[in-house]
Amino acid sequence: MATTSIHQDIETALADTERAGLAIVLTIRSVLIGVALLAIIGTMGLDRGLFGASFALIFLFIGLGYRSIVRARRDRIWMRYAFITLDVVLLGLIIAFVPLSQTGDVPQIFVFRVYTIGAFFFLLATAALSLSPGLVLWSGSVIILTLWSAWAWIVWGMEHRVAWSDYALDPTPAKYVWIVLHPDMINLSTRVSDTIALLATALVTAAAVQRARDLLRTRIASERERAEVAEVFGRFVPEEVVETLSHSNGVLPPEERTATVMFIDIEGFTSLSERKTPEEIVTLLDAFFDEVGAIAAQHRGVCISLIGDAALIAFNAPLDNPDHAGCALACAGDLLDRTETAPFAGERLAVRIGIATGPVAAGTVGGQGRRTYTLYGDTVNLAQRLETRNKATGTHLLADGATWEAAGAPDGLTCLDTIRVKGRERPVAIYAPRAAEPVNG
Repeated sequence: MATTSIHQDIETALADTERAGLAIVLTIRSVLIGVALLAIIGTMGLDRGLFGASFALIFLFIGLGYRSIVRARRDRIWMRYAFITLDVVLLGLIIAFVPLSQTGDVPQIFVFRVYTIGAFFFLLATAALSLSPGLVLWSGSVIILTLWSAWAWIVWGMEHRVAWSDYALDPTPAKYVWIVLHPDMINLSTRVSDTIALLATALVTAAAVQRARDLLRTRIASERERAEVAEVFGRFVPEEVVETLSHSNGVLPPEERTATVMFIDIEGFTSLSERKTPEEIVTLLDAFFDEVGAIAAQHRGVCISLIGDAALIAFNAPLDNPDHAGCALACAGDLLDRTETAPFAGERLAVRIGIATGPVAAGTVGGQGRRTYTLYGDTVNLAQRLETRNKATGTHLLADGATWEAAGAPDGLTCLDTIRVKGRERPVAIYAPRAAEPVNG
């Protein structure tokens, strides 16, 4: 897959995550506002609490409306900034204009002592769940500006003002109590402390959100790279292959190396397919290739390609495996044992296996839209010919002499014959399990 396509996938996943976070917090927000609305009506009555209930309803309907837009995937970035700004401004208007008592005897400056800044921190958390550092910083800036604007409006309308500077003139305990409880105390230092706390929280939260985005990007990229490897090599790939190829986006340059190649084919598949429906054949092949791929992976083999009812498996390609010939023979033995002891989708199968060792050319080929890892060369052709040769020898496994030698001349194999292979000057010795009876070539 092209780098641009992977980048688009990552950004799309991030956008989906942002919307999911917004939808969650908007749901929580609606529940909390609903509880607040019931509390206002329950404690103050509908007539006395009408003003506060009206604000709560406005908050509730705005949130529900925006939530429906988010869930429909129709929101835009500017909408998120506008929504958080509107929420903050509405809360600022409540602080600046909604009285603490119906009689109006309590000074409006007391709203800062009663409400503090807890509600603003919740709005900051709303921005954080959107997974947008920019929105977090914007929210912190708007909150600080709104908080100071509401405070300045209230202080501007006061006839008398008391500040901590008045305490400095007479620093006694009695004067301290008088300052703290005075209805005209504007408490500028507390506003500064609130501002520092909000600013620090916004900066730390934005950094944490950015870190979360980076980790999410890394995870999505890793999953995409693993998907690319799976696309190139099939379902069953050894873990070390996945780890190595995930760093190269599943692209391996052409190279020549010595490898052991296995070709496995289902015996009598043509007649089998004639008595089964297409659906049954597909189910059978799925079960068969799943098992072939899993057993190959156990022996550090990679299923390179599937051709009809046959599979091509490579050992020592694409990754180094010094014991590639031994692993291939062990894999073939397990495959034969599996077909002899258990059915696939209810059907007993027999297979023919050809194994050859020698030089191969390997690498990923194809365009950016669809790549595949390919082996080609005389060794691949020989493995396929040995698989076919099983028909004449009455065997299920044939390996060439190069495989037998590379595997350390195992006692379990015996030389069955020597054959002439087109394109080769020297005859090729073929080996089979000792149970097989030699035949004259």
